[in-house]
Amino acid sequence: MKVMLDTNVILDVWLAREPYWRDAAQLVGSIERKEMEGFVCPTTITTLHYLGKKVLGEDRIRKLLANLLKIFQVGDISSQVFEQALESKIHDFEDAVIEAVSVGSGVDVIATRNTKDFKKSKIPAREPIQLRKGDQ
Repeated sequence: MKVMLDTNVILDVWLAREPYWRDAAQLVGSIERKEMEGFVCPTTITTLHYLGKKVLGEDRIRKLLANLLKIFQVGDISSQVFEQALESKIHDFEDAVIEAVSVGSGVDVIATRNTKDFKKSKIPAREPIQLRKGDQ
């Protein structure tokens, strides 16, 4: 199974955000063990850097990003992806970009805590705990 992690799922792990981080960390662990293929959206990487450096500092966030790039595949992005996002039924543009990158990358499911934001997505969205338990 190919799974795209929403930005919030990675931040949950990195910032140990209660009560979400444990389920998110178990999902990341499944990806590290190659039980499923993990993807991130290219815009997620820049967002993680921007938000993470404020809390964790530049050196720490760069190390985390380097590790992330070893574990996850980065979905492809192009002007077509942005055009598709603009046409998406998803109202939040960042989420629409994640959806478009997921479609282009052949992703099966989007892991997010905000499944309601992806109700109109072409790719189903599940919470990390649902994927961790294999409840797809």
